[in-house]
Amino acid sequence: MKKQKGYSISVGELIDRLAITNIKMWHLDEALAKTDDKVKKGEYADMVRNLNKERTDLKEEINIRLEGASRGSNKIEYTGVGR
Repeated sequence: MKKQKGYSISVGELIDRLAITNIKMWHLDEALAKTDDKVKKGEYADMVRNLNKERTDLKEEINIRLEGASRGSNKIEYTGVGR
């Protein structure tokens, strides 16, 4: 597969990073729910917030590369499904 000019990483690598970010968020959400320590809850909440921003940025970049879509278009459109 030929890499497009101007991009330092491939769409596949972006998707890998998105999957890893989702897994990290899942584990942090789980840890957040299990702890009663207020300091830890604050630390976990900050980490979740940072990962969520990273996830949003990754989804946007993937969409831009695949569809030429811009910010706010993380929705998948199913045209003609069930017709």
